[in-house]
Amino acid sequence: GEVVNKPINCTVTVKEVQKEVVPIIDDAWVKANMPMFASLEALKADMRRVFEAQQRENYEGYVQQMAVGQLTRRFEGRIADEIYEATRDQLMNNLRMELQQAGMTWEQFVEANGGEQQFGMMLMMQTREVLVQGFCLDAVYRHERLTLTDKDLEDACLGMNPQGNPKMMRQQLEDSGRGFALREAAERMKANQWLLDHAIVNVEQPAEQQ
Repeated sequence: GEVVNKPINCTVTVKEVQKEVVPIIDDAWVKANMPMFASLEALKADMRRVFEAQQRENYEGYVQQMAVGQLTRRFEGRIADEIYEATRDQLMNNLRMELQQAGMTWEQFVEANGGEQQFGMMLMMQTREVLVQGFCLDAVYRHERLTLTDKDLEDACLGMNPQGNPKMMRQQLEDSGRGFALREAAERMKANQWLLDHAIVNVEQPAEQQ
């Protein structure tokens, strides 16, 4: 437990001096390093496909979020205190688990988000947003008389855990008595997709492109 200052002598032998050489990405390089692709053009095509799929997924998620945001503006009613408090506690528990996995304390996170008062306001708004979105999507599901398929339930499982086995996860949830939570998630996903399919989306171009 005490600081000890002691000189240490080290001898270092330089065995070689390396120089960075940027390779030329051509068919030969692809064949040597990525033999699963027949040529450079095949590699480019695959990368383009992956990037476009990622961008398309991000875009659809953004549009879906905007559509739900417009839907929640129509919400009228009062949220029961019991439901609000239960949802808030669940959000806090989930956040604490995420912080624990990230190696951050609750106090550090609160401080980084403006302190107790600002964080409390943010949590209050997030809790209300989660509840209102859920209520609105439930209303769409009932009003449009939507129904679930096995694929809808498995898609909901993938939404919860993209790396898991959806059929196995569904079985585990149902066996543990949490099938109702899975059905609720699947119903809201179905309603969300219906909303996106029937939404009028106007994409505005930047002024210089008009």
